[in-house]
Amino acid sequence: MAVDRAGINLVEPGSAQITRHSSRISYKWIVAMVVIIGVFMSILDQTIVNIAIPRLQQAFGSDIHSVQWVLTAYILTLGIVTPSAAYFSDKWGIKRFYIISLAAFTAGSALCGLAWSLPVLIIFRILQGIGGAALFPLSITLLFREFPPQERGMAMGFFGIPALLAPALGPTLGGYLVTYANWQSIFYVNVPVGIAAVILASILLHEANADSSVRFDFSGFLLAALGLGAILYGLSDASTDGWGSIKVEGFILGGLLILLLFVVIELSIANSGGSPLLDLRIFSNGPFRNSSIANIFVTFSLFGGIFLFPIYLQDLRGQSAFQAGLTLLPQALASMLTVLIGGRLVDRIGVRGVMIPGLVILTIATWLLSFLTLSTPIWWLQFLLIARGLALGASVQPLTVAGLSQIGPRQLAQASALNTVTRSVSSSLGIAILATLVQTQNTLHYAHLAEQVTADSELGRLLLRLQAQFVARGASIMVARSAAAGYISRIIQEQSYVLALQDSFFFTLIIIIFAIIAVCFVSDKHKPASISPGANQEIEPGKRHIPIFSE
Repeated sequence: MAVDRAGINLVEPGSAQITRHSSRISYKWIVAMVVIIGVFMSILDQTIVNIAIPRLQQAFGSDIHSVQWVLTAYILTLGIVTPSAAYFSDKWGIKRFYIISLAAFTAGSALCGLAWSLPVLIIFRILQGIGGAALFPLSITLLFREFPPQERGMAMGFFGIPALLAPALGPTLGGYLVTYANWQSIFYVNVPVGIAAVILASILLHEANADSSVRFDFSGFLLAALGLGAILYGLSDASTDGWGSIKVEGFILGGLLILLLFVVIELSIANSGGSPLLDLRIFSNGPFRNSSIANIFVTFSLFGGIFLFPIYLQDLRGQSAFQAGLTLLPQALASMLTVLIGGRLVDRIGVRGVMIPGLVILTIATWLLSFLTLSTPIWWLQFLLIARGLALGASVQPLTVAGLSQIGPRQLAQASALNTVTRSVSSSLGIAILATLVQTQNTLHYAHLAEQVTADSELGRLLLRLQAQFVARGASIMVARSAAAGYISRIIQEQSYVLALQDSFFFTLIIIIFAIIAVCFVSDKHKPASISPGANQEIEPGKRHIPIFSE
């Protein structure tokens, strides 16, 4: 090994460690520390913008449906671009493509802060989404190339810190910036972090051999873009237009039909020896298929529920955006703790041994949340959020370990992209279904509660007392009656909203039970199968041997 004049042992291609004097840092941990920055930025950006929607309405003088495209455009872009991550990482090399993605995301963030109108901001959000789409699957691929199978649980535990911390910190950081700075700062905060990430990736990461002969599957990309785009757009509008809307049903049904055609074409290309955009034959791998099914239920349960808490805290308990973020912070800290412990336990006792206890804790916490009221003590809510955070840390990352445990090095990029798409669609589905459920049940409960307001009921008597007080203060009969009725209506509205949230938590409870059942079918194998000489395994030059598992 060569030594420079400063006494630093230089890293040769394929080396597993960087040595500076007597200090040793394994290359795999350098990869983990570099990719964790990009992942944190990408996921944080999906939640930090939510808190700024009211401020964006004021800044651009637009209605909520127009401003909602600031979120929708980013989510749609992620879903559309993610399937192409495998192609570009093979074509350009994974290090080069990772740096390009980081640079595009950082540039998009800076441009969003400079936006002078709402349409321009939406266009810049699309550019930001193009860069952010590949960061998550590329990060998983980079990690799994370096960590051996018996250490991947620990690696994903480390990787899970930003994946779980970012969604919980997003409302806190976003609320602080919107309250004490301006809306542009929620985008500018990514710029220095992004520049640092680009520099670190350029200096520290090793490049894998690119394959210039691979062809871009344009038909597959077009179908995947149209299909995923239509479904994600339909899901994003379901919360406002309702599931019975012709537009929502048309987009979701049309997207499903397009994706069905995509599956047929991609399998045809793969079976004829071509290069499909996504090699769907990966689903024939039992562990990956079972983990993907479980991933749908688990992601729905976890990230769909995150959507409900800001509504309760801000709309019903009157907290500011910053206060609500602080209330949610203990959940993030609990997640960070268990994701590290859970990652190590996965390597020792298996995926099911970690996930099932975590999901049981989530079941109990969600059941208790289904009794939430307007007077629930904040300390009790935070206790339940901490329990939920412990479950988050034990439930999210192990499925990725199980799903990719028997995927060969050459298919890691494909499998990571499929895993990311599954998680993205599942989280969007969870948010759309729960948002629609809250709105629908809120209307039903309001009508039911309003029917119970009679002259003999408690609210009916309160209505008469309020009306008398307004009249005693000089208001006319008509004004007093209207003011008292408005006050009673707000009370009923708050109560009906709480009941709708209770229904949503109970529905989530049912999904968690399905998640537990699905996890029972996830493989817990850890031992690599022996690979005979000449087995169909491709190892890139400069990379150490990574065994492929057998079924």
